[in-house]
Amino acid sequence: MKKIIFSLLLTMGAIHTASAVEGNADAGKTKAAMCGACHGATGLNPSPTYPNLAGQKAAYIAKQLADFKSGARTDMMMAPMAANLSEQDMADLAAYFSVQKRVSEQAAASDDSSAPAATASAGSVAIVTSTSAKAIYAGDVKSGHEKSAMCASCHGADGNSLIAMYPKLAGQSANYIAKQLADFKSGNRVDPVMVGMVAALSAQDMNDLAAYFAVQTPTAGQAEGSDIGHKLYFGGDVNKGITACVACHGVKGKGMAQAGFPALAGQNAAYLKKQIASFRDGSRGNDRNSMMRNIAIKLSDNDIDELVKYMSSLK
Repeated sequence: MKKIIFSLLLTMGAIHTASAVEGNADAGKTKAAMCGACHGATGLNPSPTYPNLAGQKAAYIAKQLADFKSGARTDMMMAPMAANLSEQDMADLAAYFSVQKRVSEQAAASDDSSAPAATASAGSVAIVTSTSAKAIYAGDVKSGHEKSAMCASCHGADGNSLIAMYPKLAGQSANYIAKQLADFKSGNRVDPVMVGMVAALSAQDMNDLAAYFAVQTPTAGQAEGSDIGHKLYFGGDVNKGITACVACHGVKGKGMAQAGFPALAGQNAAYLKKQIASFRDGSRGNDRNSMMRNIAIKLSDNDIDELVKYMSSLK
């Protein structure tokens, strides 16, 4: 009987070992792009809201991802992030983050006198925390700056997001930003990440954040531009019934603040493409009088691609 039990235990161990998925750190690095906004590109994030993953044990990371996916561990932001991950994806991400250096290791390296000195200006941004024109905003710029820490991991400290899937907020009109935040909270605009971020925001919080980002300086667009996109932006397409974008978003893509039309110039291309596609398929519907939906539904995939190339190239 003891031999039988021992054999069963050996068999079960063999099955468990065979079913374990081995992670690939190189593959995990590619997949980690979606994690970078909250956890940092290498698993280190200065924001106290999110955990550092660098140097964490791979088995622990993989288990937490699996638990977020199954619902055994709940978090309104992580649940949608883990929902589409396969077991191999989880193993790859875990393998990548587990081999990254921890904070203490990086600090030790930076204290090494033989290491080259860092450039003081590298990565620095000019952040506006007050403005003489703040009376035109419903919110307070300085208060908005203090509250914006929770936004920085996705949108950048000064509202210039370096992550393609997230929008730049710098220089966007305050009333437009405040409206989007209110729409996320009310459910008029749906996003699994933003719904959790706005849940505790008051109307004053939204106005303060909007005022802060509105007075920041947006970075210039880096896209290649498009002659086809330029033609659509300024002239539309009579045959398709497409209205010219310039009518609402302005000659230089700066938008019309008082009318509630957003600035598009220099916006991240991937974000613009996703939003136009969302208006087209109806998954986003918080546009005034269905204006964007009525236009977007007439745009082909190629139309969208060319428009995005042009709009994101505007300075």
